[in-house]
Amino acid sequence: MKQVTLTSPSKINLFLEVLGRRDDGYHEICSIVALTELCDTIILERRTSGITIRVRDPKVPSGPDNLCHRAADLLLRHSGIHGGVSIRIEKHIPVAGGMGGGSSNAAATLWGLNLLYDLGWPREELTSLGSELGSDVPLFFCRGAAFIRGRGERVEELAALTPRWLVIANPGMEISTASVYRRLRLPLTSEKAGFTMRGLVESGQVEAALSHCFNRLEDVVLEAYPPVANLKQRLLLLGASPVLVSGSGPTVFGVMREAKAAKRVASSLVESGIAAVACRTLEKNPLLTTER
Repeated sequence: MKQVTLTSPSKINLFLEVLGRRDDGYHEICSIVALTELCDTIILERRTSGITIRVRDPKVPSGPDNLCHRAADLLLRHSGIHGGVSIRIEKHIPVAGGMGGGSSNAAATLWGLNLLYDLGWPREELTSLGSELGSDVPLFFCRGAAFIRGRGERVEELAALTPRWLVIANPGMEISTASVYRRLRLPLTSEKAGFTMRGLVESGQVEAALSHCFNRLEDVVLEAYPPVANLKQRLLLLGASPVLVSGSGPTVFGVMREAKAAKRVASSLVESGIAAVACRTLEKNPLLTTER
């Protein structure tokens, strides 16, 4: 096998609670995530040596700082393979948008190299490697929705939500996750609400689960970045419910009851100069369906 093409999905946080700061500098979180149809494409091609990155988006690094480059270097060293890879990234997921695009791309790189070099490593081994790259990488090896704890590396798979239409919108800015956590003022919190929502998801009570959507980081983002607050308010006025910042933002998503309404709302945002798309949550992770 000389080339493989992979679909790299984005995520939204339906629930995100920050429980406190850890001794290692990370924050302890509890989150429920769903994967979405808004995906990047990653194309890997075998080389005799070296790692190259090709990407048109100027906001995405094309050298060793790219998470895909780091993923490829990690896997090649871990496996002892004397070879290389060319990585082409076609971006659709907002960069630094709170949807895990870079982490998803890194997971896709690990999965693709496993196929490209016929390693036959199980998903669990790739997940473990992914945790060395970043907190969000392991979740992109889940089959559908996931319940996440720790700094993000403890991933428990959940039955995927029945697909829901979303409007995903981005106000055209980047937000540093670290800066959001630095501004966060933590009240006394617990995992109780997260476990309640997980129970609703597992029992198929999707509407009840959606009524519990929450993001502890949202207040910081909405206060510090008025365009994000305005975008959330606009989605609410256009009929989306619930509407939430995903992760540390600035991407905002709103749940819609039907495709027609979602596409109408997305079109109206695009016409006013806001990057927006109508898409659905995913029942299956498209990355895991990629085979030789």
